[in-house]
Amino acid sequence: MFNANARLRLNTDDLDHDLQVLSFTGTESISQPYCFNVKLVSSRPDIDLPDLMHRQAFLAFDDNGHGVHGQIQHIGRGDIGHRLTQYHLILAPCLANLGHRFNQRIFQNLSIAQIIGQILQEHGIHADGYLFQIGQALPDREYCVQYNESDLHFIQRLCQEDGLHYHFRHSLDRHLLVFGDDQTVFPRLARPTPFKKRNAMVADRPVIHRFECGRNTRTNRTRRRAYDFKKAHLVLESEARIPNEPRQPDLEDYLYPDRVLNREHGKLLTRRALERHRSDELTGEGDSDEPALVSGHFLSLSEHPDPALNDLWLLTGIRHEGKQPQVLEESGSDIAVKDQSDFVQGYRNHFEVTPWDAIYRPSLRYDKPSIGCTQTAVVTGPEGEDIHCDAYGRVKVQFFWDREGRHNDKSSCWLRTTTNWAGNAHGSVIIPRVGMEVLVTFLNGDPDHPVISGCLANSANPVPYELPAHKTRSVFRSRSTPDSNGFNELMIEDRAGQELIYLRAQRDLQQKIEHDSHLEVGNERRESIRGNSVSVLHAEEHRTLTGHRKTHLKASDHLHVSDSSHTRIGQSLTMEVGRQLCFSAGDHLVLEAGKSISLKVGGEHFVLDHGGLFGSSDLLIGGVPIPFLRARLLQPEDIEDLSAPAPLPPLVAPSQQALMAASKSLGADFCPICEACRAGECAIAEAAA
Repeated sequence: MFNANARLRLNTDDLDHDLQVLSFTGTESISQPYCFNVKLVSSRPDIDLPDLMHRQAFLAFDDNGHGVHGQIQHIGRGDIGHRLTQYHLILAPCLANLGHRFNQRIFQNLSIAQIIGQILQEHGIHADGYLFQIGQALPDREYCVQYNESDLHFIQRLCQEDGLHYHFRHSLDRHLLVFGDDQTVFPRLARPTPFKKRNAMVADRPVIHRFECGRNTRTNRTRRRAYDFKKAHLVLESEARIPNEPRQPDLEDYLYPDRVLNREHGKLLTRRALERHRSDELTGEGDSDEPALVSGHFLSLSEHPDPALNDLWLLTGIRHEGKQPQVLEESGSDIAVKDQSDFVQGYRNHFEVTPWDAIYRPSLRYDKPSIGCTQTAVVTGPEGEDIHCDAYGRVKVQFFWDREGRHNDKSSCWLRTTTNWAGNAHGSVIIPRVGMEVLVTFLNGDPDHPVISGCLANSANPVPYELPAHKTRSVFRSRSTPDSNGFNELMIEDRAGQELIYLRAQRDLQQKIEHDSHLEVGNERRESIRGNSVSVLHAEEHRTLTGHRKTHLKASDHLHVSDSSHTRIGQSLTMEVGRQLCFSAGDHLVLEAGKSISLKVGGEHFVLDHGGLFGSSDLLIGGVPIPFLRARLLQPEDIEDLSAPAPLPPLVAPSQQALMAASKSLGADFCPICEACRAGECAIAEAAA
């Protein structure tokens, strides 16, 4: 029969078995999952091993409830003897499962407690299985990436970055995972443990047989610096230090960049970094047979010859060992146990401690993954928007490895976009648009700091011109938004003999030149304007044509010269007017010819030359002159700061009134104005129209 009073036992939930603990070894420490290797024996050689996997179990170190609770994460069958079969298993916390799931995901605007809690619950560790006891609130993480790392590595990395630690509290039916940020979360063991040097006498209670301590050289000053582009002129830097002791060197830990959000956050990070360095400046280690020791608990040492050591010590790490060979002896088993140590039976441990007032911070054991390469992603935004950016021109993206993003404005943080020039309200701005594939780099390789360095064409977003047919073209084309077929374009064709610069505006083109503009065309220049062409010159216009000028006006021509007009023609001036040609001078109308002036009306003519005035008939007294049509000039349209158009003439002009009076004095039997109206030459009718 097996020894029913065996002190080392394995209790499993809802499972009847006859497994007896033969031996075990295990290690535990703060901010680390514990691991116990247990060897057992059973009279049954056919225990269902898969049925034991992932069951909860409690490994008892004594009969007083001291031990470790965990989950069976490995089970195997060993030697099969005449009466007993040997088994071996690994007992670890449920947290250890997180080391077997690797992920790439993004967390946004969550606290570290929310991030850790979400991951724990995904692994079946619910709210009753973990506890946060955080004294000082930490700022939420705006953007936090888990990249190519296990869930366990990710959680431990976050904890070490913010100075959090965790430990386990064990009971017969569960183990509780406790997170904290100071010493107050560590419980105190129920009773002090006395020091009693190992000798031939056996103590009547568990004691500490050996205890040693020593000091270590550690950093005494920390400094952190960061850069925030939103506060480009502000140096984000914080420092923490302790007073230098005699003969102590000045040892600084300086780090750039760091996650400093503001001055208060910087002070917190530098202080916790210094506490991490100083937490093991004084350490102790020893051996005992006290089964109540648990990492993350305070040990009260008593009865040590050095009174200064009789104090509270924080248990940071323990190596447990237990052996129970009597389970073989009482069964008459033929299983051989290989053991060359002097420890043959019972329980013992080796522990490491730090002073109770040395604030514990986890060491930097878990490196943040570094992305040394570039990646591609797709620009995202709210549904229906082609361009989604903030005041800094940043956009959001969906990484191809991100399985949880929904290709919307929540898929990532805001990503800055590189440009070839950026200055104080000057530079170049080109915002990547929703749906574009972009090239992403990471500042200092940090997954939490992505930056867009360029855009890439793909099958969904082809290039503007088919390649390689148009490989000699350099193109900048933007598309009208919201999504349409319109676009603006600058195209440069470099094919020899066909060199071309093509500029296209989907709607309007505006140019502003603050000083001079020079245009030189080597051959021809052609313009086609479907609407109006308006030019305003505030100074002189100089124009020289070495060839012919050909102008075809298909409507009216209006020319208003405010001062004088001078025209010199080298040869001939020929004017052909379809109906009427009018000249008007305020004072004098002068016509001068070197030889003669000819007037011809119908079959009659007059010639004025050096010999006198000659006509085809006698000059008669009488007749009524055709009324003069005044110039009705129209000013250029749609021009700001220009004078209003000249007012229209009155319905009956003063000259027309004089003409009517002269006709009446001559006894004319008709109205000259009415006659002009019948002929369709009445200025009054045109003015009224």
